Amino acid sequence: MPANTDKAPESIRLYGVRQNNLKGFDLELPLGRYIAVTGLSGSGKSSLVFETLHAEGQRRYVETFSAYTRQFLDLLPRPRVDRIENIRPSIAIEQSNTVKTSRSTVGTMTELCDFFKVWFPHVARLFDPDTGREITDDNPQTIWRQALKSFRGQTVLVAFEVARPDGLEWADMLESIRAQGYSRAALAHAGVVRLDALDAAELIRAEEAARSANRAPLAVVQDRVRLELDARARFLEAAETALHFGQGRLVLLAPDGGLLARFSRGLHSPDTGRTFRSPTPALFSFNSPIGACPRCRGFGRVIQIDDRLVIPDTSKSIEEGAIKAFEGQVYSESKRDLIRAARRHGIPADVPVSELTPEQWTFVKFGEPRYREGKARGEQFDYEDDIWYGLKGFFDWLESNTYKMHVRVFLSRFRAYVTCPECGGARLIPEALCWKWEGHTLPDLYALPVSDLLRLLEQRAGSGRRKRAGATPHPAEVALDSILTRLRYLVEVGLGYLTLDRASRTLSGGEVERVNLTACLGTS
Repeated sequence: MPANTDKAPESIRLYGVRQNNLKGFDLELPLGRYIAVTGLSGSGKSSLVFETLHAEGQRRYVETFSAYTRQFLDLLPRPRVDRIENIRPSIAIEQSNTVKTSRSTVGTMTELCDFFKVWFPHVARLFDPDTGREITDDNPQTIWRQALKSFRGQTVLVAFEVARPDGLEWADMLESIRAQGYSRAALAHAGVVRLDALDAAELIRAEEAARSANRAPLAVVQDRVRLELDARARFLEAAETALHFGQGRLVLLAPDGGLLARFSRGLHSPDTGRTFRSPTPALFSFNSPIGACPRCRGFGRVIQIDDRLVIPDTSKSIEEGAIKAFEGQVYSESKRDLIRAARRHGIPADVPVSELTPEQWTFVKFGEPRYREGKARGEQFDYEDDIWYGLKGFFDWLESNTYKMHVRVFLSRFRAYVTCPECGGARLIPEALCWKWEGHTLPDLYALPVSDLLRLLEQRAGSGRRKRAGATPHPAEVALDSILTRLRYLVEVGLGYLTLDRASRTLSGGEVERVNLTACLGTS
């Protein structure tokens, strides 16, 4: 009930309660009554009862003990509240979230991540991160179908590209190619030519042109085929041979030598040459060393120096002490180093840090250009030299001295958990993020609310399935059925707003109980 202006001594009065998601309200609770606090999961019941009322009652009661006794007691933190009047000592029996590890999520608790790891490799497609083009494991039959679909009725040249390995000369390679019976080739700069008219000098010029055209200097023509249905056998034979001599790669050229399409056997990009591993469940698991991001080890975040803690008030200037790490006697010399360097380079040290240009902020954070260029070349600098080493150089130097206790304590004041810059919080290695289903990576699916994810899977994945009587179900179908069952249950128990990547330790007690019930589906 709202706080009353009548301050009766038989009531507990709270003013400005702001604990967790509570919005700064006032409240009056009568003493000597049974009071039930109800509401939706996550609405703040535990924040009010346990983290505000009980925490303050316990804190005031413990303050009556001696300092010797207090050191043996486990105290709750002071609640975020303006004022509490007439509080009493309290005893609490709490329904709590016992999940403490940051690796646990809603998806791992419900075993949904395990089923997604089985389903996703069967349905996802691989895309080159550099070009955005889909990468497929091609064979002559798939190449024929794609070529017929894209260039039906056209005459194409089936060819394989040749590059000169180190230690070989073009003259020797040309002799070997001619000896195998080939008569035509396409140059990167001159179109289709006869091999017997080529010389090494022409191929050297083709090498220079190929660098800018993103092509091999020479493409040997295996066959010339008009793409019609009756040419299938001839095309398949030519494609098989071209893939063999092209080391798993094949190109289709126009009659004038222009590039039409590239194909490759195996999961490697025909454009960049990058090779990808086959999709396996371990590749899509952040709990596996194969799939976990190497930077954050699958946690999705790393602990590092946080600029917001280093400069908590950007309305201050450098001279006014905006850089908190430089205030005090221990490291104040670094502040003087920065001010001297700023004057040399014409950077204002008397304006708010928020008004510095991006170039000026780069100077403050990463040091003078001479220092940055030297570090890029691997040079070592003496910090007594008259050169500004940047905030990064300052903290890097401290990191090299963490064997000293006072340095570790100092650094802890400016460290915080931030999203992993390598994976962006996705927890998986970059290669796993190249695989997509319906335009979504697996972390994208985990980030969708459960109700939206269920709707998407029912519309896109469930609609195309055809179960055959008596047939053994495919592992991907079994996994999808389990996924849909668990997602429906989460929606039915009112947890459709959760995401599968939600950390388990952030759930309320009631949410944990209902998530655990979903996990029980697998054992029932």
